[in-house]
Amino acid sequence: MGRMMRGDPDEQPARTVKITDRRMLGWFYRNLASYWPRLLLGVFAMLGSTACGLAAPLVLKDIFDKVIIARDPALLPALTLRFLGLTIAGLVLGATRTNVMHLLGQRFVLQIRMECFRHLMTLDLDYFTNERSGDIMSRISNDVGAVEDLVVHASDDVITNVVHIIGATFFLFMLDWRMALIALTPLPVFIGLLWILTRYIRPIFTRIRRDLGDINARLQERLAGIQVIKAFAREEAETAYFEESSRAYWRSNCQSIWMWSTFFPVLSLVTSTGLVVLIWYGAHRSVTATSVAVMTPGTIIAFLRYMQDFYHPIGALARVQNVVNRSLAAVARIFELLDTRPTVADAPDATDLPPIEGRVELRNVTFRYKTGDDVLRDVSVTAAPGEVVALVGHSGAGKTTLVNLVARFYDPTEGAVLIDGYDVRTVRQASLRRQIGMVVQETFLFNVSVRENILYARPDASEEELIEAARGAFAHDCILKLPKGYDTVIGERGARLSGGERQRIAIARAFLANPRILILDEATSMVDTEAEQVIQQALGALMRGRTTFIIAHRLSTVRDADKILVIDDGRIAESGDHATLMALQGRYHAMISRQLRSAADRVEL
Repeated sequence: MGRMMRGDPDEQPARTVKITDRRMLGWFYRNLASYWPRLLLGVFAMLGSTACGLAAPLVLKDIFDKVIIARDPALLPALTLRFLGLTIAGLVLGATRTNVMHLLGQRFVLQIRMECFRHLMTLDLDYFTNERSGDIMSRISNDVGAVEDLVVHASDDVITNVVHIIGATFFLFMLDWRMALIALTPLPVFIGLLWILTRYIRPIFTRIRRDLGDINARLQERLAGIQVIKAFAREEAETAYFEESSRAYWRSNCQSIWMWSTFFPVLSLVTSTGLVVLIWYGAHRSVTATSVAVMTPGTIIAFLRYMQDFYHPIGALARVQNVVNRSLAAVARIFELLDTRPTVADAPDATDLPPIEGRVELRNVTFRYKTGDDVLRDVSVTAAPGEVVALVGHSGAGKTTLVNLVARFYDPTEGAVLIDGYDVRTVRQASLRRQIGMVVQETFLFNVSVRENILYARPDASEEELIEAARGAFAHDCILKLPKGYDTVIGERGARLSGGERQRIAIARAFLANPRILILDEATSMVDTEAEQVIQQALGALMRGRTTFIIAHRLSTVRDADKILVIDDGRIAESGDHATLMALQGRYHAMISRQLRSAADRVEL
């Protein structure tokens, strides 16, 4: 299926294309056309079912006029069989049409959902930082699901009802043009009411989709933070907060229900009034001898059926318009997602990064966020292959941003990041990150088995390689103690494991990836002292022979680094090994001294 979003990846994300009904419907019908064999089958079944329905009133007319009124039973068997045949054929073709179009709708939804997820995977960390994950989930689940209504209603129902209206109009005028004109009198009122509904209900549907996204976002966030909620006894406050979102969604839905529940009875009143006038006029003509041709009972019955075939589809089109408005409000949110351009994207001429030795160089790098605040200012760093570089400094100094630039989660505002002499902007991101391993402070594990979590780094690894990685991370023994060993499912975010066990599995995952560049971001800060000693051993084994960037505050983690960078307010304030920096009596010396005093105080306590 064609992408909704096209263009040069180097374009600035600020330039967006306006989301209009014409653009959304154009995209929808272009992509629907790619399923033309199934669509043709559905249309053929629909046309056949419609033709059967339109032919049935003519058979009823002959039954009344040529059998009942003329009191001639000779034609009754043939007419009855014809009516039965049309009814059965209409039902079979109608069932075929429904089956084909609904299956096509499900297939279409699958394609759109995968299109959205594939695009989501191309977006950079900045997008996920600024958007709520619950709202993103709502777009890919609820909003994408609403697209099926466009397939079933905006295509199938529209064609069916339009054909019904055209066919019914033809037969109405064929039977009696005077009564046909009376039958069509309410039509302008229909069109006017439909225009009013469309004008006022679309903003409501847009608000409904937004409110639903807000509910999902709040729910996802609260479930993720349930331990904090319970720790501070905030259950009632969170319930009230969630009720606020739910009530906003409820009010929007009630408003839409009130509008269409009022609108459609008004339409029925208009058609019923027209029907009463038509019945009176037809009955009057059938019993009154005038210069106007007398209406036969069969003609009146056929006329009433065709009038139903005219106004029922018009009412159905009004309902379709209601569904289409709701669906287009959902599609607009999908377009907002797919129109989002990644700020970090592979260049059109990007090549794969070959196997590297691990030399990393930041040349006069400046980085600022969209707010305009500089995080790094003219930073230059060189790490030789196999060298260990420690980054220290207060929170917010720019340490994590620096290593994120190495992994190209962001691009520098100025300057360049080079790996073995390659500017990272000239190579494909996947080929770069396959040679970089990360162990971060907040270890993320999936709700699958231990085996699958470790193999996530390299799914094709052998059992021997898996166990070797676990042994290297000092995780093998603790894994074997789990109920099912490597096949134990560990819960969401590894909830069934201790902090030290989670961290060791994350290290095993990095071991299996066998990266040339390793990034450790506060990898031991979330575990106790006893677990830290084991993890430090595991990290030491992991770092051996690899270019490593360490972000840490603890002296035990950084003192053996080949190079220590003290980052302050986005700049490198001091650089050197532990002995050199301690001799300077500067920022690093002050930081280590405070840490040692704090440790001594804890021992005295």
